Amino acid sequence: MKKILFICVENSCRSQIAEAITNSFFSEKFHAWSAGSAPSNQVNPKALKSLKELGISHEGYPKPISDFFEHQFDYIISMGCGDACPVVDGTKNLEWNILDPKDLPMQGFNEVRDLIYDQIRRID
Repeated sequence: MKKILFICVENSCRSQIAEAITNSFFSEKFHAWSAGSAPSNQVNPKALKSLKELGISHEGYPKPISDFFEHQFDYIISMGCGDACPVVDGTKNLEWNILDPKDLPMQGFNEVRDLIYDQIRRID
């Protein structure tokens, strides 16, 4: 089973969505975690609502990237924070450049969620 770390600055939207989708729908192939360089104090409520619409009850919380410095991952995937995105060495580093949905209406949030799902599905 391959290990993935999804990273972003706040670890409250995209990386949390990616972690939850991976562990819910792709658990036969991957195990995922998420972290941020400046983690928020909670997961964005719209992220939780968007996941719930897929039948996922996510219990995650924003975590600092420093919690994972000692771990080895097959993939480190940054979600698209530009220069502010944390950098962590991994076997494969991918940059997805996905728009931060935190200021989008729910429909836009769900479109970002679906894009994340499609990106995970394409990981080899």
